[in-house]
Parts: sequence; C-alpha cells; structure tokens
Amino acid sequence: MYTPTDLEKAKERIKSGRATFVIMHAGNIVGEANGMGVKPILLFLENEPTSLQGAEVADKIVGKAAAILSVLGGVQYVYGEKMSVSGLDYLENAGIVTNYDALIESVKNRDDTDVCPLEACVADIDDPQEGYEAIKETISRLHAK
Repeated sequence: MYTPTDLEKAKERIKSGRATFVIMHAGNIVGEANGMGVKPILLFLENEPTSLQGAEVADKIVGKAAAILSVLGGVQYVYGEKMSVSGLDYLENAGIVTNYDALIESVKNRDDTDVCPLEACVADIDDPQEGYEAIKETISRLHAK
C-alpha cells in the first residue's frame, strides 16, 4: 500500500489556514493555493497538470467533485481535513489512498442550506472527464447569475 513520504507539512499548511490546497511530491511542497471549493485544484489541473501526476495532495474539504478532479489529474494520495462519504468512496474505487480528519455526510453550499452545487452536478457521474465537464459547466452557470 502506498504511504506518502511526509504529509505533515501539507497538513500543517491547511490546518493553519495558510493554504486550502497543497501539492507534494516525495515530501516536498511543489504547489499550493488558497481558494474556495474546487478552484485551487481546477487551476492546477488546467494550468500545471503535470504537478498533479503522481502527487500527494492535501485539501481543506474533499467532496466528490474534488475527488473526480484528483483522479483526472493522476493524484495518488489525497488527504482532506474534511472528506465527504461520496468523495471517499470515489477515491477508494479509483484506487487512490486517502486520509482525513473528519468524515462528513456531504459538502454543503456556502449558505450551509443545501448540498454544494458542484457535488450535486457530479452525484451520478463516475467518468472523470464527464465529471470535469459537468463541473466546468456548473461553474459557468453559477458565475453567470
């Protein structure tokens, strides 16, 4: 079973609030970002996709949308400060090793009144490319409002 070299640095960056998303390779931080939702992983996926290949990532909240993007990016290990049941299931089914501090039922929207719209848009999607397209379409629709 794969075990990350040293994810404590990444976890500390997340827990301290200095980053919401951290990418590591062989125990070294190679990228990090602050942002809401899946924006950080999406930016790396679209602008620096090789940084995700074979990487260990740490994220503030990992739901199914983030899990789909992790699989699409070729990530091999995902830590979530919070991880949803659907995110965990998706990652495990894809053979990605996971760890989390808190397992949550679902990722909520910003008002905490319903399921996150990105989680809803990928609820019935298993194909990573199809999930990516649904995420992009949903983000476009939400920003158009």
